[in-house]
Amino acid sequence: MKNPATGDDCTRREHLQAIGALAAVGLGTAGSVPVTKACQSSGNKHRGDTLYSPPEGAPAPGAMYPRVERLEFSPGGNETLLATFEYYPSMSGGSEPYFPVYRSTDGGQTWSMFSEIHDQSGKDWGLRYQPTLYELPEETGPWPAGTVLAAGNAIPILDDPDDVEEGETGELGDTSIDLYASTDHGESWEYVSTVVTGGPAYPHAGHSPVWEPELQLDADGNLVCYFADERQADDDGYNQLVGLKASTDGGRTWDDEEFVTAVPNGTDRPGMPGVVELPNGTYMAAYEVVGSDTVNGEVRVKTSPDGRDWGDPTDLGQQVVTDDGRRFINGPSITWTPRGGPDGTILVSAKQLVDGNRELADGNGEVLLANTNLDGSGSWTPVEAPLSFETESELGGRIFVGWTTPILPSPNGKQLLQMTSTAMNDELCEIRYAERPLKLNKL
Repeated sequence: MKNPATGDDCTRREHLQAIGALAAVGLGTAGSVPVTKACQSSGNKHRGDTLYSPPEGAPAPGAMYPRVERLEFSPGGNETLLATFEYYPSMSGGSEPYFPVYRSTDGGQTWSMFSEIHDQSGKDWGLRYQPTLYELPEETGPWPAGTVLAAGNAIPILDDPDDVEEGETGELGDTSIDLYASTDHGESWEYVSTVVTGGPAYPHAGHSPVWEPELQLDADGNLVCYFADERQADDDGYNQLVGLKASTDGGRTWDDEEFVTAVPNGTDRPGMPGVVELPNGTYMAAYEVVGSDTVNGEVRVKTSPDGRDWGDPTDLGQQVVTDDGRRFINGPSITWTPRGGPDGTILVSAKQLVDGNRELADGNGEVLLANTNLDGSGSWTPVEAPLSFETESELGGRIFVGWTTPILPSPNGKQLLQMTSTAMNDELCEIRYAERPLKLNKL
């Protein structure tokens, strides 16, 4: 993580202390970039609606890291969606955190609280960071098609809860990506397994945490968990890499780690992976690469024939960039829609849009980038996003704004839902969403 003022490595806690609040430690960002006059008016076209607002007095940043999933097998049909996010009021006073689950039965137009995913692993650490959701499209291991899986980072507070003041967070311990399953479409949840464990939840040398799970089935029907991994730094010279672990039994047990993208130069930090299966049977991963000046936060994509073989791990893939040099940095999400071309369209969202000089570019906080080539080649085209918001740099370094911006098309591709964390006040973020027609006439 980079300090937006100095460029030095820092943690979430140090960022929050700099703005007068305390919160938990998290993952990399390229930090603030200069704001140009041309883009200072962005973020006000389609503010959308509120999914969740933290209560007054909640610890900063309030709420962030939303994820959303469409259910194809629920009784309500494919208009049923589930969403979750990091829920900071549950951290207050050292209490055990959990992931809230919201449900929409009208395609994402309205939402209500539906269930909660609590730590049932026996560790009693609490589910703290980076939740994700995935509905199984086919029978997998012991799970029938339509089983909803959830994964997230369980992290303990090492201090005695009585010593942690209300609204603050104690010292964080080790990281554990845990898997949960629901056979009733997200209403109740059971612990399945621990995918991978790592060191304390601090993103700098010497701690070796694991972060940011993403779930998908590979071409052979095996469950795959992609994640960011800092455990290889001491022995092999990796700062952070994107790895995967596969399971042949629906997540009960996990095979050895494989690499998606990993550069052993001690600097580059690929992370925050998102993976989508494309209509030709290939897979595309999108991720950020924090580290050296040449790749400081930029979003890259690469493809795999089966979701497992991603080619040379040192190949960072193709940059998501337009003809005029605009590119996304940090926190990507990726999806595919059947509209826009004979092979449909790949859509990528991210935290901020910058130009070649790393100044905020026209369309920042207001556009997605689209590509009709299923290998991600060629230039990417800006298209109007459903949701617009003021981004980190426009808000003076509010790093948790737009941390993830998931996008989900309707089944026919005509509509697109987007969610993200937006600034509620000077300290807290809330989760907002918008569903709007997807305009791909420029492609």
